[in-house]
Amino acid sequence: MKPLTGALVGVTLSLSIAACGGKAKGRLAIEIATPGRDRELFSSAISDILGGHGDAARLELNTILNAYSDSPLSKAAKLALADSFYLDGGAKNLAQAEAGYIEFLQFFPPDPLNDQVRLKIVDIHLRQISTADRAITHAQAAERELKDLIRDHPDSPVRKEADARLTEIQELLADHELKVARFYYDLRQAPAATQRRTEYILNNYPNFSRLDQVLYYHARSMADQEDTQTAGQDLSRLVRQYPESDYHDKAVRLLRKINLPVSDPESNAAATGRHRAGMLPRLFGTVFGLKLQSVSSQGVLVDRTLKAAEILLRAEQSCRPNSK
Repeated sequence: MKPLTGALVGVTLSLSIAACGGKAKGRLAIEIATPGRDRELFSSAISDILGGHGDAARLELNTILNAYSDSPLSKAAKLALADSFYLDGGAKNLAQAEAGYIEFLQFFPPDPLNDQVRLKIVDIHLRQISTADRAITHAQAAERELKDLIRDHPDSPVRKEADARLTEIQELLADHELKVARFYYDLRQAPAATQRRTEYILNNYPNFSRLDQVLYYHARSMADQEDTQTAGQDLSRLVRQYPESDYHDKAVRLLRKINLPVSDPESNAAATGRHRAGMLPRLFGTVFGLKLQSVSSQGVLVDRTLKAAEILLRAEQSCRPNSK
C-alpha cells in the first residue's frame, strides 16, 4: 500500500477543539492549507500530546495527513498519531495504536524506524498481559512479532533488545505450559496430556529456567506409559545438569526404581543452577500480574521525557531522505 498524494494546497474538514479540556464540539471548521502551517500544526499536536490532550492532537495530526499529504512531516504525523493512542493507554486506545503502527509499516515498508515500530507493537501486547483471560494470547502475539522481526532483520540495531524481550516472553509461555502439564498429571492423572505439554516446552523453549521440572514431569508421564527408556534419558539429564534442583533426589529415586544407572553431575551444572536462580526473580512476580522489564511507556517518536521542540527536531530528522 502506498500513501495517498495530494496538492500542497487543499481543504479538509475537521472537528474544532474546545478551548478547555481539548474536547471536540459538533461545529465543523475549514482548514485551508498554507505554507508552513503543517509544521505549526505538528508542533501544536506534540504539545497537546505532552499535555495530555490526545483528542486535540489527533485532530491536528489528521489535518496534516488530509490537507498536507505531500508535507515532509506527513510520515511523522502518521507515527505520532499512533503514538498518541499508545501513550493514552487502555485496551481501546492500544488497539488503535496497533492499527496505526501496522498502517505505518504498510505505508513506509523500508523506513529505518520500522523495527522500532514493530517493537512497539510487541509492547502493546505486553502491556495487556496482566489481563489474565487473554494473557497467553497477547504473549503469543508478541512472540510471533519478535520472531518475525529477528528473522526478517537479523542485523537490526534493535536485535539485542528483541532477543531480550523474546527470552522474557518465552519464559512466560513455557511457565504457562508447565502449569498446565502439572495440572494434567497431578490432578487429572492424564500422563498423555502431560507428555504433550512437556514435549512442547522441550522442543520450543530449551532455555526455560524450570527445565528441570519439565524433564521430571515428562519422565513421569513416559514411565507411566511404560516408556522407561525415554524416562531414563530425561531423568539422567536432570541429574547431570541440575544437581541443585528440588527434583534431583526424586529423579535419582525414580532411576533406581526403574533399574537404571544414576549419572554423575556435569562440571558446568553449578553455572546452570546460578543462571536459573538469577533469572526467575527478574521475570516473575505473579503468573499473569507480572510487569516485564522491557515494556516501554514511551512512543516511537513521542517521548514524554523530551520537550516539544526536541520531538519536532527528531520528527524532521526522521523525515529527511535516507535518514538513519
